[in-house]
Amino acid sequence: MIQPHHDGTGTANGSIMVKSLLFISLITLPCSAGTPAADIPEPTPPWLSFSLESRLRYEMRNEQGLDNSHALTLRARPGLQIGRDTGFSAFIQSEHTLALIDDYQVGTPQSARFDPYVPGNTVIGDPENNELNQLYLQYHSDSLLLRAGRQRLILDNASMIGNVGWRQNEQTLDAALVSYTSGPLTVQYAYANRVNRIFGNDATGAVQALEGDVHLLNAAWKIGKHSVHGYIYLMDFSEQQFARASNNTYGAFTDLNFDHGSYHLEVAAQNESGQQPDYTALYGHVNFSKKSGDYTFVTGVEYLEQDFVTPLATVHAFNGFADVFINDRLGLTGGPAQWNGLTDVYAGISTQAPYDIKLSATAHAFFDDELDDFYGWEIDAVAVKQIAENTKLIAKFAQFFANDDTAFANDVSQFSLQLDFTY
Repeated sequence: MIQPHHDGTGTANGSIMVKSLLFISLITLPCSAGTPAADIPEPTPPWLSFSLESRLRYEMRNEQGLDNSHALTLRARPGLQIGRDTGFSAFIQSEHTLALIDDYQVGTPQSARFDPYVPGNTVIGDPENNELNQLYLQYHSDSLLLRAGRQRLILDNASMIGNVGWRQNEQTLDAALVSYTSGPLTVQYAYANRVNRIFGNDATGAVQALEGDVHLLNAAWKIGKHSVHGYIYLMDFSEQQFARASNNTYGAFTDLNFDHGSYHLEVAAQNESGQQPDYTALYGHVNFSKKSGDYTFVTGVEYLEQDFVTPLATVHAFNGFADVFINDRLGLTGGPAQWNGLTDVYAGISTQAPYDIKLSATAHAFFDDELDDFYGWEIDAVAVKQIAENTKLIAKFAQFFANDDTAFANDVSQFSLQLDFTY
């Protein structure tokens, strides 16, 4: 046995070595559950932060009887937030759209003086534009959000209230919003007196901003993997030309998620408001999706009875990417509907392809609300590639095959390729 050596101080060198080894082992061993490690403070979020949303898109669109349109547009939305995500803050964001290739028209009539405007070309709804997109003050805590000013508002799946995110100039509201969350319950209420539509500051006539009184009440209750939602949307627009867009809508839906698949079941009723003549109309949407291996299958039916309108919806996400029924569904045509409602029967498939490319395709068959008239059918396809954390490439194709015996007698084809960047 090795004997400890005394150094003349009365302390053995071997004892010192043992104590040192014990100390080193204690500070290097992982902490037990009962001995928490020292907390490392998280970095404090910046008080001033900059954001940028940008999109470069080429879009080709053709409608039977009109010339092909080609648009290469660049959209940028720089934003600045003062304050942090919790507590009080302010946010300002401008929006700038430039047409690099302008062989298209934004819309008719010519008196609207959109830029670009090429008579006889198919409509692509992306005017050159510079505007204030968002400007609001807010207070945000764990359960409460108070926000006032110009803002983006998307409720549920955007079938009723959305920001029309597909177009370069998005739709925003001049509104006051209250959102409260308590456990599984979230309740939101917004009052708006102006809807800033996608046609920009220079829009006039049938495509100008909507002004009036808009009340939006929305509630959601989560029950495990399921949820139940209800909404009341009351809209009274002051301009006579937008009388058809005024409405009172009362609806509810449930999202049910099981091992064998997921269901969306929705129903809504609508009646007149403001200067509208008396009417009642129903809405319904049934959807089933199922994942099997690398594929996800979806099928559903969306139903809009004649006169049912969704003037604040992101319509491009519904009833086909060719946007054949967009004006009637929005209720912004200024006159009676040219359709007898809409029944959209659809089925789709999506998967993850090689090189992490997300692919999806959907087929639609369109009928009136009584299934008497067949409007036509459509094929849609989308490919999405995440190039980097903040950069995404999206290719999209749509082809609508019209039935010549209805009001929607023109074939429509559309292709787009876009690059999205967010910071």
